[in-house]
Amino acid sequence: MEFEELFTQLLIDLQAVFRKNNKNTSLSLSQVIVLSSIPVDGIIMGDLALRIGVDNSTLTRLIGVLKNKGLVKKISNNEDKRSKLINLTDLGENSIKIIETSTSRFTEKTLKSLSHSDKALLKESLNKLHWDLTKYKLADN
Repeated sequence: MEFEELFTQLLIDLQAVFRKNNKNTSLSLSQVIVLSSIPVDGIIMGDLALRIGVDNSTLTRLIGVLKNKGLVKKISNNEDKRSKLINLTDLGENSIKIIETSTSRFTEKTLKSLSHSDKALLKESLNKLHWDLTKYKLADN
């Protein structure tokens, strides 16, 4: 397979496996991405939209759903009263822990056939790929 095909197939496979391993939650993949992208000290809506690559109206709808589920809260931003800070609630933090545990189990099962050195090489390569994707995402293209 060429890189384009590999990226596409990897994205499809990761989403399918993620959904399979988290079907016991009432969260969509988009909702999980939002929850997982909220730092412990919260994040401004505009910054969160940039982080996950969606427009503000899409994020507003997602945050509304997550707020109704009791997973996030909006609070006034002390540094800029015009913006809102998004924070996880205790329920939101617990949901993230459940998802992280599921992801950890999936990762362990998936990588069990790799040697220690292959795992180290894969981790290094994925870190480099993540860094390059982050730079690409932030660049003005």
